[in-house]
Amino acid sequence: MRLAVALPLVCLAAVAALLAVKRGWIRLPAFAGGFPSARLPAAAEALEIQAVKSLSPTARLAVVRFHGRLLLIGVSGHGISLLAEDSALVPAPAQPTEAEPRP
Repeated sequence: MRLAVALPLVCLAAVAALLAVKRGWIRLPAFAGGFPSARLPAAAEALEIQAVKSLSPTARLAVVRFHGRLLLIGVSGHGISLLAEDSALVPAPAQPTEAEPRP
């Protein structure tokens, strides 16, 4: 009889806790900033994942925007590698204009 009462209460508490974490009411150390509704620290806002393509169960390609640059990185069970970088989004330094000829 106790099990018939306790089991639904435990399940209800677990669902309520998951909902609270997802909505950002409770922050767990492992999920800090892991959900879209949670606010990231200012330094982490400079990093944005644009796209991820899975190549195998343990290998992926990811396009990441970091401080205005697009980075293509490879992620595997052995580590992370920078494969390519596109800095075309970074504004070019201002070129000095030619001085007008003196009369």
